[in-house]
Amino acid sequence: MKGEIKLVIITVVILLLAILFASSVSTRTKIKQKGSDTMLEIAQIWAEEYVKVNDNVTLSVSGGGSGTGIAQMINGQIDIADASRPIKEYEIAIAQTQGIVPVEFRTCLDGIAVITNNNINISEISFIQLRGIYNGTIKNWNELGGPNLKITVYGRQSNSGTYVFFQENVLDNDDYRTDMQPLNGNSQIVDAVAGDDEGIGYVGVAYAENRASELNILKVKEDENASAFLPTMENIAAGDYPISRYLYIYTNNNPTGEIAQYVRWILDENGGQKVAEDLGFIPLPQYIVEIELEKII
Repeated sequence: MKGEIKLVIITVVILLLAILFASSVSTRTKIKQKGSDTMLEIAQIWAEEYVKVNDNVTLSVSGGGSGTGIAQMINGQIDIADASRPIKEYEIAIAQTQGIVPVEFRTCLDGIAVITNNNINISEISFIQLRGIYNGTIKNWNELGGPNLKITVYGRQSNSGTYVFFQENVLDNDDYRTDMQPLNGNSQIVDAVAGDDEGIGYVGVAYAENRASELNILKVKEDENASAFLPTMENIAAGDYPISRYLYIYTNNNPTGEIAQYVRWILDENGGQKVAEDLGFIPLPQYIVEIELEKII
């Protein structure tokens, strides 16, 4: 009899704890964040670290590309869009028809590294040469002083902000060659290039540095008369490395409440900015942080 009573008490306590836990979870603010695959790792770690200091929220983070994130923010499916490129004018126009007002926040600086297989014995490349490789007019590595091998080209899919940024800023809006192999994310490109003796690709710097022993990371110069630079944190921060950009988040209107607190933490030097630096991105200069903070209500 005593054993049965004890079992009943234990069962009741467990049920009460489950109810209390469910109640606690249900009252937390749910923030959905989606977009850039370049930003997926940093966004996931932002979320993991933020809930350690604020248990009033739950954060859901996923990738899919900058365009996908922006589209879902416009459609009201998510709260924050991650983007490795600025929002387009046509996207703003679509947002306005939906009653959405996108507000842009710069979060950190990133560089795009140009990588080849270790089999390719060249050390630097210019924008003109990259344009030729990616538009298809340069087809063999021996045209650039490398081995007599055809060039196998890897890039991102068209919904990627990195795809758009590279096309606009490096290819000068040339079309990508038709046989470029488009891949979902940075990790897939690194894997492909590392395993392909003829391969070249472009990825976020952090992804290249993490696999530096398996890849040939090229110095890049904007034109033939310029100096070539490696995509180091120092060169990106100084503005010397020519393929660099801000990484962004977008919210609907100036954020308030828990979303505002989260964005504020991302911009904090001891919060999201420290995470960015630890992952190989460049934290924002303080004057830019102050500009971004003015957008938060």
